[in-house]
Amino acid sequence: MKYSQFNFSYWALGAIIIMIVAAAAWLTQTQLNVIFQSDQSINGLMMLIEFESVEGVLQWEKELDSRNLTALVKVQDNIIEDYPEVFKRLANKGYEIAGSYSEAPFWDMPYEQQFDLMQASQQLVEVVTGKKMRLFGSRYFSYDENTLKAADALGIEYILARGTQDVEAVIYNPDEYKVKIISVTNVDLDEMGRGSLCDYSLWARGSTAQDFGEMLDASLEKNPQNMILVSHAYLGGTRKEWWIEYRRVLASDKVVWRGFNDWLEQNQILALPNADIPINREVKYVQPNPAQPMEAYESISGLEEPLIATTIIDSNKIVMFHNNRGQMCFDALAFFEENELEVAEYLDTEVGFRDLLNEYIAIDPESEGVSDDYAYFPMIFYQGKGYSGFDAMIQQALLQ
Repeated sequence: MKYSQFNFSYWALGAIIIMIVAAAAWLTQTQLNVIFQSDQSINGLMMLIEFESVEGVLQWEKELDSRNLTALVKVQDNIIEDYPEVFKRLANKGYEIAGSYSEAPFWDMPYEQQFDLMQASQQLVEVVTGKKMRLFGSRYFSYDENTLKAADALGIEYILARGTQDVEAVIYNPDEYKVKIISVTNVDLDEMGRGSLCDYSLWARGSTAQDFGEMLDASLEKNPQNMILVSHAYLGGTRKEWWIEYRRVLASDKVVWRGFNDWLEQNQILALPNADIPINREVKYVQPNPAQPMEAYESISGLEEPLIATTIIDSNKIVMFHNNRGQMCFDALAFFEENELEVAEYLDTEVGFRDLLNEYIAIDPESEGVSDDYAYFPMIFYQGKGYSGFDAMIQQALLQ
């Protein structure tokens, strides 16, 4: 064999060896990635939708408070107008309050009409909460290019959209606009089409609470990186069978539930030309066809007996609402013990806590304590006055 032939064979053999080693290394890394993904917890966000009443929202607030969690709340104007103190309180706790228009989808709606509707919602949310409205969603999470233009003009950061990647929630950033599009988790029910992973979506398409629970389990088994679970609070927050399924998934070790900002930080944003961002306009349940009406399900009040339903507000008694956490709560308890003052305590884990607290707040809507809008525990009431938080000034007022 000539030297040149030997040299060529040597290098050819070396190249083959390198390719084999590289392929083996790639395969190993791919396997590791698969293993890592299978062990990684899902980045979960809870979203509440409300345009009917406030009872379900209050039930969710109690549950999430007990788990030290917050949610994204998409609320229509009529509800936030009727219950401004509720949504101001939620915003102060870290809940993200999103504007909403549920009367009609935004698909193909004129720009001027979309702009006016979004602006009205934005102004209301910001007046009530005292915070910037960062998100907006219309009926069916619909949007088009006019929505993006209006959002940019109003400085709205995010638009909610129907799901495009099955259970994976995706954030898109169209190159032509500043606003980002949050495509929510979607599930497929065969002939009934796709819809959000939420109680109303499945209820409207004939599913039972048990079907919903099975869909929740199947969605978790797909192990998406990011997921959004939605509840129309007037259903999921008021009907026992549906509520049980939500509580079960909130306790799942497969998901790390986060507030909106923390959920965003764990996410990745896909920057694409707007024309390349998928849009889901599929809605196959315009007319709900439920297996049974909402009223046929057991009321959530059947879970436990209400908290002292016969409580009579006596302004001559000191009453303290608290969560038994934080230095101000501990200082207040020590103060009452040291001064041998009798105080009636209510903990935020008790059923009916929020309803009773709201009755006291209604007597004195503006706190005279550390926070004037009841943003801090403990909340103490005495002789027709309310105090949020605890400091030396409150001590002196109570002693006097």
